[in-house]
Amino acid sequence: MASSLRAALPKNYQLIYKIVQESGIGRHLTSAQIYAQAIKRRPGIGFSTVYRGLERLRALGLVSELHVPGSDAATYEPHGPAHAHFRCSECGEIEDVAYAVPPRSLKALALRHGFEIEKERVTFEGRCPACK
Repeated sequence: MASSLRAALPKNYQLIYKIVQESGIGRHLTSAQIYAQAIKRRPGIGFSTVYRGLERLRALGLVSELHVPGSDAATYEPHGPAHAHFRCSECGEIEDVAYAVPPRSLKALALRHGFEIEKERVTFEGRCPACK
């Protein structure tokens, strides 16, 4: 299904998707970093095109947008399995953490508070091995 979605995208959006995919799982790029790579491959592409492309790719579920407290900008990563993130409070580096809230815990939390939880995002903060 993802390949048919990609094929239906405008060429600029396909390029943006390719850049995010090439970055790989666990790599988090800002829109400015994606734009810097895109303009090298397609001179003349506008920053607003990159921004709109990222929004469209996110809406289609092809990329994930990450807002980590304390970071300056949203980052984007290839869509992949559920995981948490760790942000170093010293250097600002963001890393993937192989963790997801157990479904049973989400269900209990939703029942207790009357919520309908659609998805969760977990971010840990502290100092990475290089900074501690």
